[in-house]
Amino acid sequence: MKNFLHLVEFHITEHCNLNCKGCVHFSPLAEKSFLKVSEFKKDIKMLKKITEGNVETIHILGGEPLLNPNLIKILKTARKYFKNSEIKLITNGLLVLSQKELFWKTLFNFKIELSITRYPLGLDYSKMAKLANKNKVKCTFYGDEKENNSWCFPLDLDGMQDFEFNFKNCHKGNNCTNINIYKGKLYICPVVSNIGHFNKFFNKNVEVKENDYLKLSSIKNIDEIKAYIASPIPFCSFCSVQERTFNNKWEISKKEIKEWSYEFN
Repeated sequence: MKNFLHLVEFHITEHCNLNCKGCVHFSPLAEKSFLKVSEFKKDIKMLKKITEGNVETIHILGGEPLLNPNLIKILKTARKYFKNSEIKLITNGLLVLSQKELFWKTLFNFKIELSITRYPLGLDYSKMAKLANKNKVKCTFYGDEKENNSWCFPLDLDGMQDFEFNFKNCHKGNNCTNINIYKGKLYICPVVSNIGHFNKFFNKNVEVKENDYLKLSSIKNIDEIKAYIASPIPFCSFCSVQERTFNNKWEISKKEIKEWSYEFN
């Protein structure tokens, strides 16, 4: 659709209280860190200017976004600039039942959908649904707590993969439902925007080049975004698309490099 983006994601918490094995956001490796309200406001305000508000869905996620002490302010800011967009708060559910009244009032008053990913943790998802319903908050669930639902997206740390082949065979390639915005930059993939955690933890240098993102300040309109996401980026040479596996047994991360690179298996 011309002049329209389907989905944009904002990453507001680096670390997580669950830490899934092989997480593509590298949250198990991340140090405790939160996106500031001022940074979020700057980015979403600029996105509003670029898109004229024509974004179908906005995801607020992490890491675990419910850990961010400024979550309420961030949600209100998101709605301020995108009055007609669907806004979803993506969470692992661990903190849902302990949320205070202000949390539920904010979701209701600002029409924020609560989207909970289910994991085999024995959590009372039925109770979460009832609580959301009681507070008149739209609540959806993803994943099946009784099934394997883990992915493995291994890296080639030498960057020797065919980046064009990878782009064409990646479900995130040429896909306007995988746009990530973080600290003034637009990425087509969360692996690129979060690889810094991997590099720091394992002392590696999986390089992110200037062509691997767009600066929000340089984007004039949606057409420029769509043209950008329709072509492979240099970082695609670090992904081992053919080695990817799905429907793996879900496990807690042991923070071992082999979770993210097949070279160490």
